[in-house]
Amino acid sequence: MIKFFRKIRQDLLNEGKTSKYLKYALGEIMLVVIGILIALGINNWNQNKSNTASANLHLKTVAQNLKEDLAQLNYMYKFTDTTLTYSKKLTRQFQTLDPIDDKTTMYIFYLLLEKSTSPNKSGIETINNSGELSYVDQDIQDMILNYYTTLDHILAREEISNTFIKIRYEPYFFEHYSYTINSNSDWESIREYYKDDPRTPKTIDETSFLNDSPFEAMVFGRYFQIEQQHGLYKEAIQLANQLLLKINAND
Repeated sequence: MIKFFRKIRQDLLNEGKTSKYLKYALGEIMLVVIGILIALGINNWNQNKSNTASANLHLKTVAQNLKEDLAQLNYMYKFTDTTLTYSKKLTRQFQTLDPIDDKTTMYIFYLLLEKSTSPNKSGIETINNSGELSYVDQDIQDMILNYYTTLDHILAREEISNTFIKIRYEPYFFEHYSYTINSNSDWESIREYYKDDPRTPKTIDETSFLNDSPFEAMVFGRYFQIEQQHGLYKEAIQLANQLLLKINAND
């Protein structure tokens, strides 16, 4: 084919048809440019198709991560729901709206518990590192951003809550209420530990407890912290479920 075009050009030059030769050369250049553009277009199309397929494959990992996250988020939602209930009960007892009872020590102890989530981000990290997130459906991109932003907020709130427990609530508990850890505890592990203890378990002194304003403030602090986390867990659960549905529909 190249020899054929070369012969045409040579014939035109030999015949002195310079203008025709120039027109022909220009046409030939245009054909080459068009050919290159078509080749580049095909190559880009193939590359985009490959990147999209790879990104969608990574989305399956994201979906698996979401399922693992949901197990943790649902547990934490239930845990914080119970913690909110117990902190409210303690507050009502401080306010003398409810009497001190045999559950008070359980409420106090429950607010000691440190909990945190450990989300699996392997899928989204792989997509980000590969630069293929832009090949994912725009709605899914937006949902991914919202979900993982919410997870970051959760981790930050958990850190605040657990730090408060370590620095303020736990030291105060062990200084003023450690005697509630005894064979009469509502917690099976504690009862088992003290099962052979012959001493009479101590109970909370109602007057001292009701006048313990620093501890009441700590209970309020725990309530506020847990309330923030509780709302974020609910939001993350909703976002994760919506994102899962969207990814599954994208297959």
